This record gives sequence, C-alpha cells and structure tokens, in this order.
Amino acid sequence: MTLGILLYLAVIVGIGVLQRHRVQSLEDFALAGRSLSGPMLLGTLFATFIGGATVVGWTGSFYVLGVDWWFSGLGALLGIAAAAFFLARRFREAAQFTVPDMLGLRYGNPSRVLGSVLIIFGDIAVIAVQIIAMTGTLVAFTDLTRPLAMLLSVVSFTLISLFGGMRGVALTDALQAAFILAGLSLGAWFVAGGGVAGPEGGGVGGGAGLGDGIRAGLAALPPELLRPLGSSTAVEVVGFAVAAFGITAVSQSIIFSRVFSARDPDTARRALFWLIPAAFLGYFLVSVLGMGARAILGDGIAASDVFAVAVSSLIPPVAGGVVIAVVVSAIVTSSNSILLSASVNLTRDLVQPLAGPARSNRSMMRVGQWAVGGFALAALMVAWVMPDIVTAVVFAYTMYSAGLLVPLYAGYLWRGATPAGGFAGILGGGGTALGWYLAGSPFGVPAMLPAVAVSAFLLLGVSLLRPAQMVDP
Repeated sequence: MTLGILLYLAVIVGIGVLQRHRVQSLEDFALAGRSLSGPMLLGTLFATFIGGATVVGWTGSFYVLGVDWWFSGLGALLGIAAAAFFLARRFREAAQFTVPDMLGLRYGNPSRVLGSVLIIFGDIAVIAVQIIAMTGTLVAFTDLTRPLAMLLSVVSFTLISLFGGMRGVALTDALQAAFILAGLSLGAWFVAGGGVAGPEGGGVGGGAGLGDGIRAGLAALPPELLRPLGSSTAVEVVGFAVAAFGITAVSQSIIFSRVFSARDPDTARRALFWLIPAAFLGYFLVSVLGMGARAILGDGIAASDVFAVAVSSLIPPVAGGVVIAVVVSAIVTSSNSILLSASVNLTRDLVQPLAGPARSNRSMMRVGQWAVGGFALAALMVAWVMPDIVTAVVFAYTMYSAGLLVPLYAGYLWRGATPAGGFAGILGGGGTALGWYLAGSPFGVPAMLPAVAVSAFLLLGVSLLRPAQMVDP
C-alpha cells in the first residue's frame, strides 16, 4: 500500500507540475487566465470542498455527535447558496483577484490589508488541518514515520501550487473529483452493509444487504445520535451552523478564487448552484461512514481516529486502498488550493501595492511562488504543535471567517456601510473570535457567535455614526 500511495502522489504531482509552461503571469498563476469552464469549475470546487478535513474530521464528528453534526452541513450548504445568490456574478464582473480586492473596492485600502492578513492567517491554519489529516492517514496505512509522512504531505501539494498555479490546481482537482465521489460511495456501501467486509462478513448488516444493513445500523445507534439536539445543546448546534456558514460564505480559497477564475459570470454562478447538491451528497456519504462506524464499533474511539479504524476494520483491503487514496486526493486538492490562496493574497494585496506598477506580472508571479514555499513551511510548523485535528478545525473555521462574514456581505448588500464601519467590523469580529477562543469559549458559547454579533454591531454603529459617501457597490 505504501508504494501504491507514493506512486499515486507522484502521478498527481506530475500532472500539476506539467502545467508550469502555461503559467506566464500573475493572472495565469492565480486565476488560470480566467478560463475555467463549467465542468472544470464544478470539479475543482467539489474536490476542494470535500477535503481531507471533511472526510477525516467530519467522519469523527458524525461518529461522536450523530445527526447534530448535520447543522454544520446545513450551514455550509447555506454558505454556498449565499455566495451563489448574492456575490458570484458581481464578483466575477468586477474582474478582481481576491476577496480583499473586493473589500478594498468597497471600504478602502485599510480594510483590504486587514482582510488579507486575516485570510492569510486563517489559510495557514486550514492548511495545517490538511497536513494533520494527511499525516494521520499515511502513518495509519503505510510504513512511513510521522515526520516523514508530514514532510511528504507538505511537499506533494506545495509542488502543484508552486509550479502549476491555478491551472495545475484546477486540472488535478477536476480529475480527482469523480474519484473522490466514487471512493466515498464505495466506503459507505461497505460500512452500511451493502458489501462484504470485516471478520464477521459484512458491515452493519453482516453482509445481508444494504437495506438490512441500514435498518440494523439505525437500531444499533444510541437514540440520542438520531435525534436533533440529542447530543448537543442548542447553542452548540447554532455555533456549528454559523461557523460552517461563515467559513463557506467568505471562503476565498475554496469558492471565490474559483469565481474569479471562471471564464464568465454565468459560468461562476451555475457552478456554485451545482455545488450545492454535490456537496450534500459528499456530506451524506461521510455521515454514513461516521455513524456506521459508531453503530458497528461502539464508542470509545477518538474522533480523529474514527476514519482510520473504520477503513481498516470494516472495508476489505482492496476497497480500503481505494478509500485511502480518496482521502489522499481530497487532502491534496484542498491543500494546494488553500496554499495558492494565501500566496495570492500576499502577492496581490500586500506586496503588489508596495511594488507599484513598474513591477511586471511575471515578477509578481515569482513573489507568489516564493510565498507558496513560505506558507507551506509556516503551516507545517502549526501542524506540528496543534494537539489534534478537532482543535485545528475549530480554530481555523473561527479565525478564517469571523472578521469577514458581516463586512463582506453587508458591504455589497447595504449601501449605508462606510469605510470606517467596514474596518471596525473586520477588526472587531476577528479580534473577538481570537480573544474568545483563547479564553476557552466562556459560558460554553462558541467563539463565532459573539464574533459575528460584535462585527455586526460595530459595522452598523460606526457606519451610522460616521456616514460617508461610498462608491456604488
């Protein structure tokens, strides 16, 4: 299995690196020359969206929380819908590069810089999540040591972003999207009892068939895992939903970098609408893996280990190898996209304004490539010190979106938002999220809830107290 996974990574990296001859400018590097077609766009969106944190982390979350974790799925789907309905066409028509570009158009350069810093910080945390997930997978199913697995993880997705840019990222994503969907379907089929797996001859139903397996699995689950608010409080599930909505609705790397890369506004909007059912299907298959593992294996497994235990215990070796390759695919596709996002934000929003128009697009592209390596190293350091994947996911979700959710949407849906209000909303939301998280979430309230409230209050209050003429959004 070790050799197979290494060969697979070599092929995927090779495909991405071979796109380097088509990357000649910053626009090529960051946005694939704004040429992505509908199928290519949908493929790269799905492959990036159903990433390693989703496959590994959400499998464990469904195992622990049951249907309550669907509140996170609902929040994410609503985030996609919000981006599709309200911002996709408008952002593509603006022909910018990044979300901070759009913040700058609406609120001015201070908000652009602050937004870029928050996104870069959040992207590094999310990349760390992917490194943790891929390292755990490689250690569990290959002969690699943890340090070597972590290094291989970083190198594999860094090379695609470094040499192929968005062209390499989009092509490898699209090729792997169908593979990810097929592999998750295969794993869910065995776990639900539709195939033959494990020493007792089957998944939940003991090989008796899919229908019997599903019925047996539901009967074996603790009742609270099948009941909304059965294992979580109302405040917790609202926190799940808001966090997932926020990270999705403002996710520059997963959604808006693709929007900016689409060949036209209609293509961007249609691809986002098609992503909603595709993402729902991905979440459903992951929920089958997690809740099926709880029904068969019982409790007592750490959330971060559930996926590995389920694959090794409930799926036959050949099919299990395919599912493991799916996880590797999902992690690579998510990681290279997010890494590219961080580098483009640094180049476009922080370095290029200082360099001035005299610097060529090609020289800016080189800056972006250097940034890829630097951020990969930073994410590796974060992954090394993070205690577990659940902590990393919560941290990344909160910091990535809390400061930008309200200002981004309010800025393009409310004409009264002012530069001072937008800046205050970004700073207050991000600062509150960080402070609340470091304080250990007082009163059991997730950090996203007070962060969004503070951001909205500051944006509204400052805008009303300090009205100013704004550019028509």
